[in-house]
Amino acid sequence: MSEAAKIHLSTFETELVNNTEWIFAKQKIIGKVHHLLGALQNRYKILLENNKGLPQEILEKKGAKIAKGENYNGLPYLILDYPAIFSKESIFAIRTMFWWGNFFSISLHLSGKYFKYTNETGNWFSYLKEKNFSVCINEKEWVHDFSPENFMNANNLNEPQIAQIISKPFFKTGKNIELCKWESVPYFLENAFAEIIEFLKFSYPGDETILLPVFPKVGFDL
Repeated sequence: MSEAAKIHLSTFETELVNNTEWIFAKQKIIGKVHHLLGALQNRYKILLENNKGLPQEILEKKGAKIAKGENYNGLPYLILDYPAIFSKESIFAIRTMFWWGNFFSISLHLSGKYFKYTNETGNWFSYLKEKNFSVCINEKEWVHDFSPENFMNANNLNEPQIAQIISKPFFKTGKNIELCKWESVPYFLENAFAEIIEFLKFSYPGDETILLPVFPKVGFDL
């Protein structure tokens, strides 16, 4: 018997392979998500233009690309990076993501010259706690799953965990919302974007030429 002859479909798989409606429905949903992200990008742009205190190189980011794929941990996704600066040495990105079967999320991703901390005082972790942000605790920076091994709510972080977070070469914080709350998604994401901008404004020393989030040395929390 050939290998091909040994490949069988379950009853459920047979039903799906004979049903075109779910494929068309998926395409329609992806189209709506793409439209939603495009509308959000326009709202984000207005919020940026109203916050002139941010670094010029960030404010000058005009365009945005919506990327989509079929296989983030096996599931379709769409991503809007805006504003975003990616280089080999440094990253500044506010990433809005739709992940099929899971959530919408928004996150701030900093590395290189965009992520530094100093001895100056400040309670930035308290702001993230107050606004109910989560923080990436994974050693890998390109994880987007908000599962407990990757992200922890800022309110649950202890001092040793904070010390570990600020010792890494990157920093990520964000929020996510369940897909069942679809009607609340636009407001949730726009509001979270505004909160991220406020966080950056608190951290940005206006006489510098680049964005430097100022985190206190060990003895704190994100």
